[in-house]
Amino acid sequence: MKKLVFVVAVLACAFAAVAGEKSARSSSSSSDTRVWLPLGLSIITPPIQLPSPSHTVFGGMINLGYGQVENLAVADLGLINNVTDTMTGVELGPVNLAGTCVGVQLGALNVASRTVGVQFGALNFTGDLHGVQLGVLNFSGSGGAIVFPILNLGF
Repeated sequence: MKKLVFVVAVLACAFAAVAGEKSARSSSSSSDTRVWLPLGLSIITPPIQLPSPSHTVFGGMINLGYGQVENLAVADLGLINNVTDTMTGVELGPVNLAGTCVGVQLGALNVASRTVGVQFGALNFTGDLHGVQLGVLNFSGSGGAIVFPILNLGF
């Protein structure tokens, strides 16, 4: 039952991302040069990574060491996950970093400039919280308690 709930949550994030990306693409100009890839793989660091760190992955990213992309929609899995702009979906790994997290970060250390969703881990940091932080220590610049153990809510 837990697996089913997790799969449904991931699919819901994916469908929300597709809807958001379609509306964003329809309102953007034809000079948009972003490259959209369904799957990314990072072996050690960005020099040994497909796609390059300036690309967007719509699908999944697997990081066997450190992986970085500009935007990501659906799932980012690995040891150190870094999405420099917007992550929509799920980040799962010991260390998760995102500019804006729209979805779920699951790891020992979760860091995002803005969180709209859930951070679940030992240490959670966000500049602007619109959702829930569950962890040993939770830090939020705004939208919740500045420092709060176990559960921090911000709306």
